Amino acid sequence: MATEHDILLQFWQEQRDQARQSENQRAAMTNIVLVVAAAGIGFVVRQGLGDRSNLPVTAGLMLLGLYGALASAKYRERFAMHMHEAKLMRRRLDALYPALGLEADRQAARDGHQRQHRLLYQVRLHQLWTSLHLGIALMGAALAVASIV
Repeated sequence: MATEHDILLQFWQEQRDQARQSENQRAAMTNIVLVVAAAGIGFVVRQGLGDRSNLPVTAGLMLLGLYGALASAKYRERFAMHMHEAKLMRRRLDALYPALGLEADRQAARDGHQRQHRLLYQVRLHQLWTSLHLGIALMGAALAVASIV
């Protein structure tokens, strides 16, 4: 028969796996967006920037970038949900086995990491991913303007 800690560990692992899956899906989606965006940008540049026939492609780039930003933000939300659930289970395990010092060790590791990487620690990875997609949307807008002018 499974013990309480076995059950908690199982649920903790499941939440961590779900969080990892969200990140993997975000990475796959981002790769697809980057490949399609690169093809679109290459097409527009090859056609020539002053060509109004590029407008459907530039509009597609804008929509693709906006979609990527929204999807990236959604994957982040799912990741955060699973990590929050895992954190609650980790705290329960810490309460069951206080002698292990799980939370104290985790916090000490985080504090050390934050001291070692003061500037980068402030940058949130999900913001970089969302910004990348918004940059694609902006590139589409800039190319649209260049195609009109």
